[in-house]
Amino acid sequence: MTSAGAFKSYVLPEAQARAASHVFSLSPDLLGSAGRDGYFKALNPAWEKTLGFSCETLMEQPFIEFVHPADREATIAELDTLASGNSGSEGFENRYAKRDGGWCWLSWQMEIADDGYYYFVARDVTARVAADQRGHLLENIVEGVDDAIVTKTTDGVVTSWNRASVDLYGYTAAEAIGRSMVDLIVPPEHSQEPMAIIDSLLQGQGVRQYTTTRRHKDGTQLTVSLTASLMRDAGYKVLGVAVVSRDISRLGLDEVHVHSEIDSLVWVGRIRDAIDENRICFYAQPIVSLAGGTKSFELLCRMKGRDGAMIPPGRFLPAAESYGLIEELDKLAMDAATGAIAAGHRVSMNLSTASVGRWHIAAVLAEKLHSAGADPSMLTIEITETALMKNIVTAQHFATAISALGCRVSLDDFGTGFGGFTYLKKLQIDQLKIDVEFIRDLQSDPASQHVVRAVVSLAQGLGLETVAEGIEDEETFALAAHYGVTHAQGYFFAEPGPLNEVLGD
Repeated sequence: MTSAGAFKSYVLPEAQARAASHVFSLSPDLLGSAGRDGYFKALNPAWEKTLGFSCETLMEQPFIEFVHPADREATIAELDTLASGNSGSEGFENRYAKRDGGWCWLSWQMEIADDGYYYFVARDVTARVAADQRGHLLENIVEGVDDAIVTKTTDGVVTSWNRASVDLYGYTAAEAIGRSMVDLIVPPEHSQEPMAIIDSLLQGQGVRQYTTTRRHKDGTQLTVSLTASLMRDAGYKVLGVAVVSRDISRLGLDEVHVHSEIDSLVWVGRIRDAIDENRICFYAQPIVSLAGGTKSFELLCRMKGRDGAMIPPGRFLPAAESYGLIEELDKLAMDAATGAIAAGHRVSMNLSTASVGRWHIAAVLAEKLHSAGADPSMLTIEITETALMKNIVTAQHFATAISALGCRVSLDDFGTGFGGFTYLKKLQIDQLKIDVEFIRDLQSDPASQHVVRAVVSLAQGLGLETVAEGIEDEETFALAAHYGVTHAQGYFFAEPGPLNEVLGD
């Protein structure tokens, strides 16, 4: 923040005012003013260029609505500090929503003037914050993991050595950095191996879970599993090699494989690569109307491995949700859904807890529907109770906004939580999807039968559709139909398949 008085010249003579007007319009920084009522009063064009929202949209509602929920308390406190006559924080930063569904980090200089308005200059520092956060994240990951992580030059000289490397090989970082890997931990019979690994990497061949032998400081031989990758700068120039090692002397290879596959940090890199390489795809599974109405399709996210094998969602979605990649997958799902609708198909899709918590995600969806020429009434958004539990008020706004677009809202996994009835009262819901837990054993479990009958009765009273998901045989289908469910989904009708193949486009 600047000291008070930095904007004392805001009342200008005519010539200066004309110059100031041009500067206001041309400045790449975000300039403007806001009132104590919480609304922007003036904004320059840089706001629209940076956030994507028109200045009119930004000024129509309280500016705090555009601030990331996690930053709102600090933002309000900063404004209160200025309003009380004190200097604000130096370089105060917060996140503002972007029209495309992302977030933009802004760094502020601001003061409150004699007329009671806040005057400010904000600068987009998203790239710098991302670089800082990535650096801190990588540093924390490298020092926090149990695997030995070593970086080296392409000629084998150690440039970094984490805590786990000390534990595994016995050398301190001071002893290891600057020395050759071959001299340090590679047995003589494997002395050619490090350069062979680097040659493979330079030729574009992956080196993952490679089993070999390394040497401890005390001379002990270790059986290790290695994963290696090239490090490059922004210009794609090779800077060196990163090697992740794990001691498997006491583990069977099957156990090592399991450990590596469930390692969420590995999955984060795989997901990021899959997004960048267009290997995120969508399958479709029919949802059948028992009344003979139009068939619809649920879109299901899949990830294609570099070897062409299809990876099920349970393997990668948890890591995507934990490490902030799920919203990118949601946007890809929106693109797939709107494209299918534009081709004439009725579609259901899931949105993550993170997206449901974003108040402006409805605007992102509206733009995608419009761009694709897709009818909103042919799209059903499925949300889970987990998403609703995060913030019922936010979820209520989300459901209202989705319904206002003309889309339908389905409450997924209904019956498994404790707040289902509350959500039915507070949210605009069109459909209940009965959790597969109650469908799987519907023939044999009286409790599941009671739950399904109760859900169907409740839905009928509220005028809602019901979907029984997870139907795998004719007997279960017949029983669900007898109880009055309106729609059914499961392997009995069709397994999920590639979107284009299932829709026949």
